Amino acid sequence: MTRKLQGATAMRVAAIAAYPVLLKGGKLEPQLASAGLEGSHRAALQWLLSTALREVLLLRDLAAILLRRPWTSADADLSALLVLALCELRHGRRPEHAIVNDWVESCRAVGKPWASRVINAVLRRYLREREALDRALQDSGRGHPAWLLGRLQKDYPECWEEIVRANLTEPPLWLRTNPRLVDVPTYARLLEARGIVSGTHPSLPHALRLEKSLPVQDLPGWKEGWVAVQDGAAQFAAEILAPGKNERILDACAAPGGKTAHLLALGAGHVVALDRSPERLRRVQESLTRLGLEAECHAADAAQTGSWWDGRPFDGILLDAPCTATGVIRRHPDILLRRAEGDLLAATAEQQKLLEGVWPLLRPGGRLLYCTCSVLPEENVRQIGAFLERHPDARMAEDLRCGQRFPGKEGMDGFFYALLKKMSAEPYLSPDVSCET
Repeated sequence: MTRKLQGATAMRVAAIAAYPVLLKGGKLEPQLASAGLEGSHRAALQWLLSTALREVLLLRDLAAILLRRPWTSADADLSALLVLALCELRHGRRPEHAIVNDWVESCRAVGKPWASRVINAVLRRYLREREALDRALQDSGRGHPAWLLGRLQKDYPECWEEIVRANLTEPPLWLRTNPRLVDVPTYARLLEARGIVSGTHPSLPHALRLEKSLPVQDLPGWKEGWVAVQDGAAQFAAEILAPGKNERILDACAAPGGKTAHLLALGAGHVVALDRSPERLRRVQESLTRLGLEAECHAADAAQTGSWWDGRPFDGILLDAPCTATGVIRRHPDILLRRAEGDLLAATAEQQKLLEGVWPLLRPGGRLLYCTCSVLPEENVRQIGAFLERHPDARMAEDLRCGQRFPGKEGMDGFFYALLKKMSAEPYLSPDVSCET
């Protein structure tokens, strides 16, 4: 059906079809590709689906309040239609009457014209009661699963509301220039020539921040490897580890390759990049090839050192450990649906296994940067605290950039960093977990 439709109508019907797929764990990029849309219509589809996923639980609750009775299983397309329509009404920049009319008309496009009266009534009721409905949803803490909301409230009683609010906010697009090919001022001018406004960060010398996302193919020099997409918080990892030109570095969990490339761009002498998934490792290699960089790549579990390690110690190790990803919800909103409280136990066990596995590979005097894109203390400060208690030869290095970063701070994702040095036993120094956002 979508192939016979044109423009904005095709975009809305594609969104209705794609939304349930994404809720079940589907990837956004294939859905965008299959829609066959170009330019502004593709961009509108991407924005709508991303925003709806970010607020999926809240929008579901809102639709349930507004409907007199729920849709039947045969009308899953109408359920998606209503959620998407409410999403655009909440955040769209078009006139409200145009948004309502277009989504009412979309009932015909999906072959259910009888539903147009229902959709029209529900959307207009939302507009009449909008202020009270939105306030009720926000005040109740909806938009996050109960297990996660409870943990945030317990662990961060002074700032959990800011974290929740940031999780439901569209993130900016962060770029990292390839210093071998282009510098930040030059690339910023290239963006400006295309009408794209960007900003820099004082502590990230190769970073540019764009307030609005756009297809990477539209970025100047993308195919030539001038720039990579990498959130500012993720860029701090390689900057903190600070590889030297003669150093041998291990990137223990490398996919999709952003940090591997950054380590090399900063001058690391030799980088060994690991990932357990051969498919994900191919993404690392493809990224390096586009950027004109080389690393020693192995499809292996970093903790199973007998299968890949050649016995030579590393000067530095970057362990970007698998985690619940609760710091990047705004960028990957499907986490709100896919993650369960039981995943936390599995994540912490895997993190401990990796820490224990790679620590012996570090030379005396070397350093290990442990980081996650989580905000949960069990994966971060408590994980590192337990490791330091088990290892008297590990010491927390002093670096003001380390500790817990919350989502939304300086427009970045939520991240945790702990820089460890290998030496004689020292007192345990707790990382900073202040509530600055």
